[in-house]
Amino acid sequence: MEYIAYPIAIGINLVLQALWFILPAYFANSSPVLGHKLFGEYNYPIDFGKKLKDGKRIFGEGKTWNGLFFGVAVAVIVGYAQSTIQASYQMNGFLPMSIQLAFLLGLGALTGDLVKSFFKRRIGFERGQSLFPFDQIDFILGAFLFSLILVPFNCIYLAILLIITPVIHWATNYVGFKLKLKKEPY
Repeated sequence: MEYIAYPIAIGINLVLQALWFILPAYFANSSPVLGHKLFGEYNYPIDFGKKLKDGKRIFGEGKTWNGLFFGVAVAVIVGYAQSTIQASYQMNGFLPMSIQLAFLLGLGALTGDLVKSFFKRRIGFERGQSLFPFDQIDFILGAFLFSLILVPFNCIYLAILLIITPVIHWATNYVGFKLKLKKEPY
């Protein structure tokens, strides 16, 4: 029986390590909607309302400076909490979290989302219209890309996160929809 349990334990540990690593990006990706609610009328679009030659907004109304700063700040707070936890508990095998890495993960996550939004506007998708699987993985790819400044690429973490993130993304968006924080459940 232990021959079966050992590989399962290794798999669960890898999933937990990957989730620990990407946690600041998860929070950064989901927090701009809360920031939007907090800032209300003081939300300033990143594209300043500008349109390209195709007549479409660069990013759209939903991408704001307030959301970007709020999301990155939340990522840094999460990273600080993680580094504090790691300082208190022995977490063998887990990549040490730092405020710098959390900042890069948060900024990368939101930049990945911006890049996806740019392309969605170009191909005619409206704000809130789903583009599966890119709406679920754009922030993961951006976070991984930015994190390369501080940590080596981990293809196992990326593979795990590309598989489980769409499910987590859908579930959290559905909760946000039910709490009336989001207009769409996806």
